[in-house]
Amino acid sequence: MHHGNAAAFRKRYRYGRFRNITDQAMSELRLAAILSLDVVGYSRLMQTSSGQLLKTLNELYRDLVIPAVKGNKGRIVKLLGDGALIEFASAGRALEAAIAIQTSLRDPQSPYQNPEHILLRAGVHVGDVTVNGDDIFGDGVNIASRLQAAAEPGGVLVSKMVCDLAGADYADHLRGEGLHSFKGIAQPIETLSVDFTDEKSAKSRKAFMNAQEVQYCRTNDGVNLAWTAVGDGPPVVKAPNWIGHLELDWRNPGFSPICTSIAMKHRLVRFDARLNGLSDWEAETCSFDSFVDDLEAVFDVAGVERAPIVAMSQGCSVAAAFAARRPERVSAIAMIGAFSVGRAKRKSKKDLERAEAMRKMMTAGWDDDFPSMRDLMAQIIIPGASDEERRQTARDMREMISPENMGRYRDVIDYIDIRHLLPSVEVPCLLCHSTGDRMQPVEQGRIFAKGLPNARLITYESKNHLMTRNDPEWPRLERDLTAFLFAHS
Repeated sequence: MHHGNAAAFRKRYRYGRFRNITDQAMSELRLAAILSLDVVGYSRLMQTSSGQLLKTLNELYRDLVIPAVKGNKGRIVKLLGDGALIEFASAGRALEAAIAIQTSLRDPQSPYQNPEHILLRAGVHVGDVTVNGDDIFGDGVNIASRLQAAAEPGGVLVSKMVCDLAGADYADHLRGEGLHSFKGIAQPIETLSVDFTDEKSAKSRKAFMNAQEVQYCRTNDGVNLAWTAVGDGPPVVKAPNWIGHLELDWRNPGFSPICTSIAMKHRLVRFDARLNGLSDWEAETCSFDSFVDDLEAVFDVAGVERAPIVAMSQGCSVAAAFAARRPERVSAIAMIGAFSVGRAKRKSKKDLERAEAMRKMMTAGWDDDFPSMRDLMAQIIIPGASDEERRQTARDMREMISPENMGRYRDVIDYIDIRHLLPSVEVPCLLCHSTGDRMQPVEQGRIFAKGLPNARLITYESKNHLMTRNDPEWPRLERDLTAFLFAHS
């Protein structure tokens, strides 16, 4: 080796060795609680309104994120355009900050809801981090980032370690989400999500569940229908939907939020349709007209002369048909996940094939053990619910209807077509529909609304067919629904 090159090599070696020793001395390994935040759909939002988006995000960080972090003695490590990396000394502090941020964003009056409709995902983990200057690295950061990416929009996903260290005060606010495997992480991680159900609603739901008295009425064709009424105030009647159970519905994440919210301000009248729930499972007739007849029978027995109807899924078609038949008895209809044309009557060949496949699968696989067709239905109807809630819902479905009756139901539901009746439905109608609804695509809600003479369609950025209370769009839906029912009671 040339002497000049050798000298240069020794110099580089000494410098590199010194630098490595210095880096090690400067680095620090410690345990930390890490909160990772990310803006949902950032790239899409930037394409539509980049200037306004950046301005709004700056305000969000300044007025919401930074105060929540400082209030919980955290340190913002990185503040990026589409997210943030934040360090806390304790799991409880990190969790408290994440809940505070997401709770504020769930407020329908939040300034960040319009026009950009900004949502965040949050992930929280406690683990070792390597600190180098103001930056941090390591598994603690990587896992928090993976949890954030897997969280629902508007949600907070945490590791079991966070739950264990945060203490019993947070146990009631967390729901089990099962084991998750993440890219680059050797072992699966047990995860939980934050439950945003407020204490007042939870207490009201339990009170209604315990106070309800199930009664029976007999239809003209001799079928016994189970019905009940809870709450005080002007009456609201719930139309029958796909399947249900007057008792089990109070723990159903798709039904209980809506029923609880309405019953807190109204006398809510509900019933189980024929062939399911607590109503007769043995009935000769199962037809769309019989569903409409049953709704009228419950109006009569509950002593309701005129009232708004709240309806979900195919219950929206039943409610509309009843309003066309008895306009003097219906003041308005609030619809969720509505469709006026069943799958078998739609133009798409794929819809027809899907309707037939689902009918066969439901009839053949309804009684299967987990995993079952019922679990698939729960995943489609309430994808935003926790794993634990969906499993419970799938188990409850088994108690709601028999495989034979399910087949009879599908034969009616898939062939619904009330388009010819829609011009006769003159009462005010509010149609609420999730943009990511897989059970009934939002286009079905638009078709329904276009056929009505007095309708308003509101869409929500959600995947749920029936909105869960943990959905970040639930506060908006609740606000819109309760205001509409109040105006027409």
